[in-house]
Amino acid sequence: MSTVAQAKFYHFIYKLFAAVVTIFFIALLATVFSPQVKSIVENLTPPQPPQLQVLTPQGEWLEQDWSDQNWGGSQHQISDEARKYHHISQGTRTLPIPYEWFISLEQPSSSLWSFFLKNTFFKNKKFIDNRYLLRFGFIRSEPDPDHNPDGLPIGFAKSPSITLPGYATQTAGIGFTCAACHTGHFIYGEGKEKHEYVIEGAPATTDLTLFTKAIAAALGQTALSSKIPFLDGRFDRFAKNVLGKQYNATTKLALAQNLANIISAGQKTSDIIDVDEGFTRLDALNRIGNQVFSKNLDRRENYQPINAPVNYPHIWTSSWFNWVQYDGSIMGPLIRNAGEAMGVNADVDTTSPLNENRFGSSIDMFNLVWIERFLRGNPPDETNGFSGLKAPVWTITKIDHEKAEQGKALYRKICQGCHLPALNDPEIWQQRYFSTIKYRENGLPKETKDKTLKLHVIPIAQVGTDPAQAEVLVSRTLNTAGRGDGTVGENTPGVGIDKIICGPDPNQVQALQLEDTYAYDEIGRFDTAVYKIPYYENKLNLVDISVRDGGEISYGLALGAIVNQTIDTWFKLNGISDENLRAEMEDGRPNCIRATLGYKARPLNGVWATAPFLHNGSVATLKDLLCPDGGVRPTYVQLGKIDFDPVNVGIKQPENFSERARKYLRRGKVYTKEGYFILDTTKPGNRNSGHYFSDAYDKNTGFMEQKKGVIGGKFTPAQCEAIIEYLKTI
Repeated sequence: MSTVAQAKFYHFIYKLFAAVVTIFFIALLATVFSPQVKSIVENLTPPQPPQLQVLTPQGEWLEQDWSDQNWGGSQHQISDEARKYHHISQGTRTLPIPYEWFISLEQPSSSLWSFFLKNTFFKNKKFIDNRYLLRFGFIRSEPDPDHNPDGLPIGFAKSPSITLPGYATQTAGIGFTCAACHTGHFIYGEGKEKHEYVIEGAPATTDLTLFTKAIAAALGQTALSSKIPFLDGRFDRFAKNVLGKQYNATTKLALAQNLANIISAGQKTSDIIDVDEGFTRLDALNRIGNQVFSKNLDRRENYQPINAPVNYPHIWTSSWFNWVQYDGSIMGPLIRNAGEAMGVNADVDTTSPLNENRFGSSIDMFNLVWIERFLRGNPPDETNGFSGLKAPVWTITKIDHEKAEQGKALYRKICQGCHLPALNDPEIWQQRYFSTIKYRENGLPKETKDKTLKLHVIPIAQVGTDPAQAEVLVSRTLNTAGRGDGTVGENTPGVGIDKIICGPDPNQVQALQLEDTYAYDEIGRFDTAVYKIPYYENKLNLVDISVRDGGEISYGLALGAIVNQTIDTWFKLNGISDENLRAEMEDGRPNCIRATLGYKARPLNGVWATAPFLHNGSVATLKDLLCPDGGVRPTYVQLGKIDFDPVNVGIKQPENFSERARKYLRRGKVYTKEGYFILDTTKPGNRNSGHYFSDAYDKNTGFMEQKKGVIGGKFTPAQCEAIIEYLKTI
């Protein structure tokens, strides 16, 4: 053996010996010493998502009236505007790492044992490989030089010039856009006829908890690699990809330090999970509050554990609702969308002086306006109907039109009192359902230019569904006041919230509460009976409300105020003083905020494509929601497997799932061995209660006097089939 060959051989043996010693040392630490080391090992071990379920490179796209789309065609044929919507930047940094890092990361090894084996001698595939990334529920998107140069899934956007915690300079970031949470898909068919169907604006099927854990493990393993002498193969490959021609010993060392800094910054903002979210769900409202008022401000006292997950809402037609969010709490589209951008980690300046750039942000308001206009289309009217993104057209199986006609009659008699007439029914254009919004601004009466759909908000006291999400704005408070020991000059300044926004007249609300009464609206339900439900948003005056820093202020009002001030600052810093332009960008809507302790009954167009059902995604199919077998909804729901059930309409469930689910939960596991999430509806936040059609319903009794959660009489099997068939047609 030559001298050179001997040297290479001994170098290889040295590396192998060092790897074995390192593995033994870490294993010894993890089993014998501190729980902290065990925690580090757990954080470096990624979750195992389900195996890839999509079958073809392109899904089939259902008809939804977006221009130039080839219905039933491949993703290659969708319009350029739709591609732009899928990847347009909101100016966010949802993943707190540079864009180049994200596309350069390798997939995490499944364990530390495999990490040490592969770190030096092999390499893993890229994290962004579709065969891995789509397993978290994302939807494939083709490479496009204008909108998606690296072929990332729908909803990922490259944000230029972003400031990242722990990173020394501005850089391109990686963020989510609307499509990440509001594009759905499912699989249906047998054999060669099995297809993936993609629905614009439908609930996403992603599990962001698993996804962020996988990102953390990939970063952690890369950082660990950088610390192991002679065995830094994983980090070295990462450095070569990131640095390119600038790769050398000095830049590699600086990259390792930047990686350590970003990981350290991320550890300071870890989440507390009281209720697991899983596939298709996210506690968006609490997460927005945590990002804006706790993480951004470095105020841990404002943190709220994750406890109110909701199914990602579908967004077609929602631009024309008078109030949005499940609890009907926000009126202004730009306020809602800018608040969402802040919640998915836009960079917001909270340290500059108030009279300078405080509340300056990385949010791209022009892009937010473009997204909203693309979704909403032209103002609807009786002649042209609704435009923009429409509900998907059912093409999965043939419609039984005779049954659907029977279901239509049932819908009109039973459902439309709360959910309004179907949007293809001429009745929807009546003043009581579709009209302008009246409010007061600076003490003067005003009215919106465009008409909106006047949605009902049904009190939890009657509808009986899980209260967790609706209680967030009612009960959560924040501290935005100055902090310190009280010594002059020692206090930390307050956040700087100081804004007049719009909301229900507090005096009027208080008077109604003292009288223990509601402002009622009449609705027709069953036969000739007319019942009343609380519908106070059309009875209470919307007036000016002053919101300022304080030690215990309403989360809802504080959010409305700080988002408004962020928008104000964006207009100022971008030199936009034209009030007409601003009003146009805000869609002529006031910044009205309210806390309702109820859930809105939105129109049911396209509801068939929005499983799982109820606001928290606790019911898998329409049949389980409206007329479950034995009158009892399943206690456990499997989420993450996207096979569609066209008969019961929703997510196909495994046979005899309950006993299997109980076995996993008894062992403290909330995912099956295949990687699917087990939603346990016995837990607060996950309850599948309410919205019952039951024999307990008394049609001669007022709506609010019914047994809690009972909203109608029990359906016969024939009625159940008929109403589900009708819901496929609207």
